[in-house]
Amino acid sequence: MGACQRQGLLLLLLLGASSLPLVQNIDCHEGILLSVEEDPRMLNWSAGQADRCDNGTACQESVLLIKAGNRTAVLSSKGCVTSDMMNSVTYIQHSPPPGIVTVSYSNYCDEPLCNKKNDFLELWNPRLDAIVSSDFRCPTCVALGTCTSAPSRPCPNGTTQCYQGKLQITGGGISSQLEVKGCSSFMGCQLMSGVLTIGPMWVKEVCPYESLRQSRRVENGGTSLPVSVWRLELLLLLLLFLK
Repeated sequence: MGACQRQGLLLLLLLGASSLPLVQNIDCHEGILLSVEEDPRMLNWSAGQADRCDNGTACQESVLLIKAGNRTAVLSSKGCVTSDMMNSVTYIQHSPPPGIVTVSYSNYCDEPLCNKKNDFLELWNPRLDAIVSSDFRCPTCVALGTCTSAPSRPCPNGTTQCYQGKLQITGGGISSQLEVKGCSSFMGCQLMSGVLTIGPMWVKEVCPYESLRQSRRVENGGTSLPVSVWRLELLLLLLLFLK
């Protein structure tokens, strides 16, 4: 993916970024949310408690949302944070539709109880994949931990491969693994488009080699082979020629 295409996946909004001020023991909403939902917009993101932060820290609220098929994983954190970037909001669309959709949001602020967003209505509104292909199907699931099943589902037009990967998310009070499978419009192990931090959360993406070989069928009914397979075939032909 070229630089221009990758930039097209990222929507960054930094509002009033400044150096960390000397915050004096402010209170922040605190809590984590780990869930898989059909419609995350119906979730209540308000934290049930508040915490008094140390000097030099401020408030944060961060969330990662990943949709595969008709299910969406939600991993969110609210609490105190130490950072060089305060009064900043970041929204990123890591992987756009069609297929798997991934977005993240983080808000750093330095006013008492300012991490007060209580739903995902403004953050989550993926379009429906109305047109699907009858020829191209992928195992599809999203689950905390490991998928117990991954039914084969028809892929929407515009997708190019079957993605399969695991994310390890740590930080912000979260330590969790997420498994994702489904149709994708991006190539390779790029669910997060190379952005591996969401507020205080760190994301490690791991994909098995086999998932990178499952690409969309070409029009003549064959399958497109990865570059490594073509190289192997050329090497065999060269060896036969030399003999």
